[in-house]
Amino acid sequence: MAQQQHKIDYTESRRRLAAGGLPLRASLRLKDEAGPQKKLFTSDLTVNEFLLAREADCQVISQVMGSSVYHIGRIPDYKGSQNGSNTYEIPVLSHAHREARALAFRRLQLEAEAVAADAVVGVRLSERLITKGAHGKGGDDGDEVIEFTVVGTAVRAPQVKIKNEPVLTDLSGQDFWALVRQGYAPCGIVFDFCRWHVWHVLKNWSGGGEVSLASDAIERARRVVQERVWQQAQAMGAEFVVGSDLKVEVREVHCGYPECHLNDLDVDVAWFGTGIRRLPVSVRPQTAQIPPLVLGMMPLGQKKRRDQIEEEDESEALKELGKLEEERAGE
Repeated sequence: MAQQQHKIDYTESRRRLAAGGLPLRASLRLKDEAGPQKKLFTSDLTVNEFLLAREADCQVISQVMGSSVYHIGRIPDYKGSQNGSNTYEIPVLSHAHREARALAFRRLQLEAEAVAADAVVGVRLSERLITKGAHGKGGDDGDEVIEFTVVGTAVRAPQVKIKNEPVLTDLSGQDFWALVRQGYAPCGIVFDFCRWHVWHVLKNWSGGGEVSLASDAIERARRVVQERVWQQAQAMGAEFVVGSDLKVEVREVHCGYPECHLNDLDVDVAWFGTGIRRLPVSVRPQTAQIPPLVLGMMPLGQKKRRDQIEEEDESEALKELGKLEEERAGE
């Protein structure tokens, strides 16, 4: 049966979004997928992840997502030295990227709450620059439009719930299963972003050797992000941060002065991870044995989940597994 087509009141939908809620289309989709008269079911879990999630006593509910298209807006020119320093963070740009991520994660959480989920597993992250700024001396003074999207699978897993809101994790289904079976549970996703700028990166540098201003900028940006991620982890009661994904992008940008031959440097550092905690002894699994047939469910040639998943042909491996199972059944 084809899914029912709903008429959308876009004015009301925008009003709900502005008030911090979900747009109408998202609410109707979740009602179709996980409501009392649900007609369909979707998930972004692989077969392996789905089976292992069930082994960890998780009931898969529905695919959920959150997205934010964010206009950074034009900012004052930040080229040149500031407070006597040639190297510094650009707070407006750092905040804009963090805010876009936070909005997307909040909407993911709202969708999970709408289907009464305890957690969201296998969260995939994607971001893109929609429109690049074209104003100011270097053309990188904001006025950019960026998009950040997160997609995951909502599950019921009372044993990992901390408070009255779903726990988000970018861990794969396999990683989630391994954590729970060993007596740990996710506390939530931690993330941060930093745009660090270096004015005239090659000033006072000649000949071969390390460009110390550039190396120092990368290390400073990484430390800033690391400290903020650690503060988030402490605030949510995490004991460790696992599955960390650290991305560093370095690029030269034109100084902007027509007569100047020296370039500046921008360093972007983005960090994602999952905070985890020990489960109370009373809710820990009694055994950590590998479930039957787990060898047959192991992915071949799989990359990290947040990248596009590419798997090798598993047909031969499955045939061999089938033969082994037939032999065992005949014994």
